[in-house]
Amino acid sequence: MNEAENKNSQTTPSQGNLLKGALLALVAAAIVTVLFVLPAEYGVDPTGIGAKLGLLDLAETAESSVSSGGNTIVEGTWPGIPEDFDFYEPDILGDPYSRTQATKFRSDTLIIELDVGEQTEYKAIMKQGDALVYHWKLEKGIVYADFHADPGENAEGYPDQYYVRYAESETGENSGSLVAPFDGNHGWYWLNIEEEPITITLEVHGYYDQVQEIMRSYQY
Repeated sequence: MNEAENKNSQTTPSQGNLLKGALLALVAAAIVTVLFVLPAEYGVDPTGIGAKLGLLDLAETAESSVSSGGNTIVEGTWPGIPEDFDFYEPDILGDPYSRTQATKFRSDTLIIELDVGEQTEYKAIMKQGDALVYHWKLEKGIVYADFHADPGENAEGYPDQYYVRYAESETGENSGSLVAPFDGNHGWYWLNIEEEPITITLEVHGYYDQVQEIMRSYQY
């Protein structure tokens, strides 16, 4: 063996060493995934280390604000199951889970007629933490609906023309509930996209000052 061949044999790693290095890298990656990645990103904690290091909180934060279509969906969290429970001293859940009201809840049923190409907005005036349930339905056909809220006359401190969207749809019927995230106007924008007049029946029950029409016009 000449000097060049001897040098190459000393510097070129063997196939066995390469395989051993690859296996070690795979094992290390698996350990990191189980111990850190799964708890932090997916809330899966098979070893319990994620909870001790606070990585599960990172997963909850990531789930509470997710992106959809370029918009941020803000979600809350529900109370977890306590590790210890005292039958005589249970947890007391206040706002926004439970609120005592000074007045009886209201109920309103409104009949809303829209001509071809006509649009309107109906809003419930609510205080932060007040709740309502609703159902609306067309006699026939579908309508474009944008369920949203704005602070209205309480807009001081908010960005100009600030509003939030709860849901957007093209349907003939919808039901749901709402806990107001701030004082202001909470309700619906409807646009008749049919080629004939439509009639919407809106039922609202809950705690709010009133439901009123705040805009009506034609979209050409």
